[in-house]
Amino acid sequence: MQERQLIFESVLPSELDPARYSKPVIDGIEQALTVTCTNGKTVTHNPAEPKVAPSIKNDFDDDELVAFAENLENISPEELERRAKKKERPNNPLFKYRRGVLSVSDLSAQIWCEQQLYYKFLYPFVLNDEGEIKRVDDKPHMLCGTALHLERELEIQTKVSIECKTREDSYGVRLLNMVQGINGLLTWNKPNERYITREMPIFGNMYGGKLYFRGIIDEINYDPRTHQLEVVEFKTRASKTAPKPQQTYTHEVQVNIYRTLLDELIQGEVDKSLYFERFNLQPSTSLCDAVRNEYKDRGFPDIDTLENAFDLLMRLAFRMPTITTNGAIEYILQSDATWKHRKEFQRDEKHLQDLLIKSEPFWLGTREPEGVDIEDAFKCQWCDYGEICAWREEKANEFSRKKKRLN
Repeated sequence: MQERQLIFESVLPSELDPARYSKPVIDGIEQALTVTCTNGKTVTHNPAEPKVAPSIKNDFDDDELVAFAENLENISPEELERRAKKKERPNNPLFKYRRGVLSVSDLSAQIWCEQQLYYKFLYPFVLNDEGEIKRVDDKPHMLCGTALHLERELEIQTKVSIECKTREDSYGVRLLNMVQGINGLLTWNKPNERYITREMPIFGNMYGGKLYFRGIIDEINYDPRTHQLEVVEFKTRASKTAPKPQQTYTHEVQVNIYRTLLDELIQGEVDKSLYFERFNLQPSTSLCDAVRNEYKDRGFPDIDTLENAFDLLMRLAFRMPTITTNGAIEYILQSDATWKHRKEFQRDEKHLQDLLIKSEPFWLGTREPEGVDIEDAFKCQWCDYGEICAWREEKANEFSRKKKRLN
């Protein structure tokens, strides 16, 4: 039986916590909320503009207000450089909505319906059946899937919180989880048993492309008897019916992205400078004592900066015995976790490269979002944005024009 692993989670000060960005704010502007009424009509509500009391507003002249807001004398050169870089970023979906880094699930969502993904960026909150404003993806079956994922994770791992002081500290914790997962495989001393690690972060720009990805691999397992290294993605099902081919296709793409990112890490094909640039991190920033001590306790006493942690990860990954050999999806029934359906498949690198080429222009802002083809119109019946979908309306008008010509 494999010993329980530790998996670390960072605890950031409130001013650095990413959760504060969970409200629908884009470019510092609070976005509209799309609310679907019971009569089928869609109403878009814009939030009220914040009001400033005249007595406060008139207490400062422009110069004083700017100095007060910016407090330039207390801002470090590193922070000024970071702000300057932020202003230079392109105004395209990649940077506007994802700050230059896509999650792997973003590409899966794009494959399912690019138009729907775009609407989620514009209107991330909807009114649910109970009359509550909720994030569009916070549906009961999705929340149940998240709980089952956590349950699987905790089968072999124990969560440990680390108090962090900077963003660099929190990324040091993410790298620590990768270091621990890979080092566990390298030091595995049970030749007749599989090594398993779960919830391992991963990142990179596949094939040197313009899109940079981050994600969490549900499971990596290694069989020392066959030297097979497998990437497994967990998915949950509300019923025992087999998922539609369009669903399994997006899941397969997700696994193949994870495999490619992991293989590029193992082969040393990760651009260090691009990692720090895309995540807007300072490589020379010293890690706090709590993070450094965890590296020391794992047998790595010389990790003082985030760059040290990154270099350690690259050295360990390069020692991996093999690149990935297998990819699989495990479907679990939400009402009965003992029911499982497993699907294994081969990787088609040419198809993945073509898919990235097709997906890239949307993120770079060189083409408008596109909806589904007519054979995939069944997806629209589950979409929260059907009533406002411009693509759906365009296709309906196109069909109507064709019908008139035939008549």
